[in-house]
Amino acid sequence: MTKAEALATLHTQTSGFPFEALEFLNSLPYDEDIENKIIFHLDNAYDERIATLNRRLPNLPLWYAILAEVHSTQRIIPSVITLFTTADSPDWDLLDEQGLFLVGMLSERYPESVTAFLDAIEKQVSQKSNAPYLFMYDSIYFASDETHGAQVARLLSNPQTGWKPLLAVHVAERRLNSCLGEVKKLHETFLPFTQKGTNENLIREELQFALELFDDQSHQPGCYFNQRGEWLNHYKSAQKLFDEENPMLSNNFNNVGRNDLCPCGSGKKYKSCCLNK
Repeated sequence: MTKAEALATLHTQTSGFPFEALEFLNSLPYDEDIENKIIFHLDNAYDERIATLNRRLPNLPLWYAILAEVHSTQRIIPSVITLFTTADSPDWDLLDEQGLFLVGMLSERYPESVTAFLDAIEKQVSQKSNAPYLFMYDSIYFASDETHGAQVARLLSNPQTGWKPLLAVHVAERRLNSCLGEVKKLHETFLPFTQKGTNENLIREELQFALELFDDQSHQPGCYFNQRGEWLNHYKSAQKLFDEENPMLSNNFNNVGRNDLCPCGSGKKYKSCCLNK
């Protein structure tokens, strides 16, 4: 198998999981061309026009997000952020999960990316966004009190911040002690809600759990990046799901204009790329 053949498989196999192609591509050393394709497909994962062009290949963004485990640099950070800051994006659990892995991977590999993810979260909060920015909370597992404590504390104190109990648990698991006061204040606001089964009481209990975690040295943080394991074994366990969905066969390039961006992700116009292949 060659690189070109493996990439062609991703763009033509319309059922099942392309394990062989992905395994081959991830066995290669870092490849800038592959990273460019990754950026294209993550940036356009929720672009309705590109999705329409690739409607019979709905898993392309997922395939490229898997390749990002090897073929990525700091350049993909904005593209991962785009996955979780696209308003009204559909619930695509497997892509969200893979993006969550990349948040942790990038945060560990490039410590400066933690600030980039937190900046993106703050921007979403300020815009009262309904985008799933909670997936970027995993960057907090690589945060530090000195560098990120004040920013995380702002998020905890901001009334507009979504999924705040989850944020508090992440903060506690990382033991960002500079944020302990904000978690306590948040917990105090929910102390009156003692009626079992109510949403407010569930939040109260989760915040109590977060406070207890600050002192629980035996607790292991729940960072998905550190828990998932190697991609091949992980996705083999989900192979049945892909086999059962079995999308219909289709030409990936139906209805692409000559001057449109080529759906292969090259960044070139269709007429200068795959039109004549």
